[in-house]
This record gives sequence, structure tokens and C-alpha cells, in this order.
Amino acid sequence: MKSSFKTTTLIAAIGMIVYTIYVFTRYVLNGYFDIHYVYDLATTIRRRLIYDILPISLIIAGIGLWKYRPAKEASKSFQVFTVYLFIALVATLLFSPFNTIQIAEMAYLCPSIYWQAIILIAGIVWLFVLMRQPLEEASTRSYRATLILAVFLLTIPMLLEALSSISCLLRGYVLSFGSSTIKSWVIWIAPILVLTHFVFPKIKAVYNQRNSHCTLDSCDERTFYRNRTITLIVTGIAIAALCLGSVGFIIGKRLYFRNMLYHTMGEIAFICFCIAFLALFISWIMLSIMAFRQLPNPQGYKIYNIVCQVITWGSFGATFLAPDGMDEVFGTIFLISFCAFFITTAIRVISYSLPKPLEL
Repeated sequence: MKSSFKTTTLIAAIGMIVYTIYVFTRYVLNGYFDIHYVYDLATTIRRRLIYDILPISLIIAGIGLWKYRPAKEASKSFQVFTVYLFIALVATLLFSPFNTIQIAEMAYLCPSIYWQAIILIAGIVWLFVLMRQPLEEASTRSYRATLILAVFLLTIPMLLEALSSISCLLRGYVLSFGSSTIKSWVIWIAPILVLTHFVFPKIKAVYNQRNSHCTLDSCDERTFYRNRTITLIVTGIAIAALCLGSVGFIIGKRLYFRNMLYHTMGEIAFICFCIAFLALFISWIMLSIMAFRQLPNPQGYKIYNIVCQVITWGSFGATFLAPDGMDEVFGTIFLISFCAFFITTAIRVISYSLPKPLEL
């Protein structure tokens, strides 16, 4: 085992321990003592930095896993423990939205404090057990693409916090990016993405297969790389439009007292969001076509693709038909299912290349 891997994993585990101790010490103190909240900039910055320990620890763990991952010879207990941890994280993402908290018109994912304790302790134990497992080279593109995506998701809220802090120092006010809300989701989503490669160790073999539709010299084979390029371009347009729309929306809120600029920025944001939603819809259609006809599609993926399609569009329709109070629940389910299929299929599309004829 490489000493660098053990060091980064140990640092990540220590960071999670510090975060866990702080969170639950604060919870106990708030429960037994009547602590009144008074806004203080220094206290707020300190608290946010402490809460950043968890995503930073996860990023450090991801850096350690960049070159290595658990080998097939890993202990049976470690493999079973990994599966249980993966199921617990997925269950958190599926059921916690029913208890979300609305903060600045955004859904803040807030699982039970006791459930958080279980997951955090399990994650710490998993990291310590990981250090004792045999490793292999992490060379597959899909694995590294997933790690990059997970680290990127964990970095987003901290970058937004940094921008808001700079604005506070230079201009005297905090930008409402919703970084805390974003962080409440990505700290659960990022580990799920990485653990997928440990729970499904045959994923490399799956990527060496062909879809039954994508035979040699077929239309699906000839159009795969073209479809992949178009999908990635459209997805990039969607991301750029979302970013521009968000910036326009935030600037518009800050300029509400200047009537003309306020309406102009609002119109720009609205146009950007419309372009983003249209581009995302086109990307979804393209990804669905490739998922069913061009990517490797063994039984497990077939079930996953069908379930995602049913849940996504079923919850989308239910959002408009559900009674008041339930529309937000179905809307949250729609977003989770949409993002799950979109992200996982996009990773498969980026990392997959058609196997050579000799591999048929």
C-alpha cells in the first residue's frame, strides 16, 4: 500500500471525526442550554469554515483515490460494509427530501441528527478499513470522471462562499448564493457517485460490451460519436445559460431599486433560464437514446434506465396534479431522479468508447 494513499485517507478520516464531534457537541449544547442566536460576522465565518471540514475531508479522500482504489481481493466484510453504506446514502437522498427545510426559497436537505450520526460514524469507519485493503491502479476513465465530478460538486458551495465573503469585505453585503443549501445536497451526492464504482466492481467489464442495437456498421454505431459530441455541446450550453441566468438574477435582486436595470437583468435571467431548460430537455432526450440504444445495456442498466424514466416523468406529472403541500415533494423527487439519470448517463457517455471488433 502506498504511504501517500494511507496519509490522505487518514487526514480525511481525522477531518470527518473533527466535524462529527463539533456537530454533535453543538447539538447537545443547544438541547440543554438556552442559546439565543445573535448574528455576528466573525462567528458566522468561523461556523461556516468548520462546516466546510466535511466537504474538504471528502475532497482529500477523493484525491487519495485518484490513483488507487480497493482491489478485487478486498475483504468480504469491507465489500459488504461498502454496499450497506451505499444503500444508506441513497436512502438518505430518497427519503430526506420529505423533511427538507426551506431557506431562501431553496430546499435545504436536513436528515435526522441521529441518522447523520450513523452515516458519519460509518463513513469514518469505512475510511479506516479502506486503509487496510489491498489496492489496484485506478485507470478506468469512468472512475476518474466520477471522481472529478464529485470533487467539483463539493467545491462549488465553498467557491460560492468565498465569492460572498469577498463581496462582504469589499462592498459590505453578503451575496445570497445559497451555498449552505447546495452543500447540504452535494455532501450526500458526491460519496454516492464514487461508491458506485466500489459497489458495482464489474463496471469495467460492462464498458467492454456492446449494446445489442449497436452492432458493427449499424446506424447506431456510426452515429454514436456524433450524438455524444452534440449532447456534450448542448449540455455545456445549458450549464453556461444556468450560470448566466443565476448571475443575472442575483444582480437583478441587488439592483431592485433601479427600476430599468432591475427589469433588464430580470429579462436576461429569464431568457437564460429558458435556454437552459430547453438545452437540458434536448440533452435528456439524447442521453436517453444513447442509454437504450448505444451504451452497454445489461439487465441492471435496463432496469435502472426504465425506473429513472418512470419516476422522473411520473413525478413530473404528479407535481401538477398533486394537492397543495405534496407538489413540492413530487417536485423534489423529480429533481433527484432527473439529476441521477442525467449525471450517471453523462459519465457513461463521456467515458465509453465503442469496443474494437475483436472484442465482440
